[in-house]
Amino acid sequence: MRNGVPMPRLSPLILILILLGSAAQAAPEPVPLYREIKDWVVACDNLRSCQAISAAAFGFSPLRLVVSRDAGPKAQPRVRLTYAGQAGHFPLSTDDRPLPDALMDALQREAGEDTVTLSGEGDTARALLAEWRNGETLRLDVTAGEEAEVSLAGLSAALLLMDSVQGRLDTRGALYRPGERDDREVPEAPPLPLLRPFPGVVPLADDERQRIAQVVLAATRSEWQEADTDGREPEAQAHALNTREALVLIQTSCAAYNCNFALYRVAREAPYPQQPLRIEPLPLGGEGLGGWVEYDEGTGELGYFMKGRGLGDCGDAGSWLFDGERFQLQSAQMMQRCAGSTPDDWPELWRTARP
Repeated sequence: MRNGVPMPRLSPLILILILLGSAAQAAPEPVPLYREIKDWVVACDNLRSCQAISAAAFGFSPLRLVVSRDAGPKAQPRVRLTYAGQAGHFPLSTDDRPLPDALMDALQREAGEDTVTLSGEGDTARALLAEWRNGETLRLDVTAGEEAEVSLAGLSAALLLMDSVQGRLDTRGALYRPGERDDREVPEAPPLPLLRPFPGVVPLADDERQRIAQVVLAATRSEWQEADTDGREPEAQAHALNTREALVLIQTSCAAYNCNFALYRVAREAPYPQQPLRIEPLPLGGEGLGGWVEYDEGTGELGYFMKGRGLGDCGDAGSWLFDGERFQLQSAQMMQRCAGSTPDDWPELWRTARP
């Protein structure tokens, strides 16, 4: 409020335009990035590969639109439109305007058991986004009286954010606001982080495995036991890390679809001193190591999968690779908005290369 007069509220797109107005030559936004803009989710991983995912804040639609693009001056945009159902004819319209036949014909169609997918890239994707970015609703008329919709509210701001993250503002290949900058000015994608290899280890013998698990279970109970539990006894598993140490996973309690875990790094010699497991942190402050946690003694991979709700349309997941001394972050996915997706649709935030 200024001089008693309320100031107008600015839309997310206007705010982004203001913040990025002079950012064409500035450093791109830090990654990984996850942001919700109206009915869209934007996620960019550590390689600046970005996705904009239709995810209406309220309601469910069997129609889902994903816009994706890798980083780098030569990377082309891709669009994928998926309908959860079967449709012989696939008429699309934007705000009741039928999609031009030339664009419909340019789309690749793939039919699965329960889905139909239309996809396009390069010039086709750019032409489609020009049709959609300033619209309100993308609609599929499946059968008489049945419709599936994608809200386009927030798409323009999502595309602008993708351009900013990848250093494309005002370039000829920008998705939202093409300009005169040469695409060769777009930064190359960062190199894929190379993980140190897992050296391998001889698995614990059954008696050692059971002994370590029971000792750690008893020694740490006061650290994780809650007064209100699900009535089940906690379960402990021990795994060899190297010749000196073991990893103990304790499933302390469970709710409807997630469980709580406590993880310890333990000396393999009596009296088996232990300390809470330390791992390379997840991006964006993620906690991890809940929901469902597993360690593969043969590959050195530690992973978790956490549902946001029973349907599994939101949540987060990640994995680490043990190099003989430390757990290195290997992968991370996250979808905070519960909007009818599947875990396969959760966007990646962290990617690495195996040695």
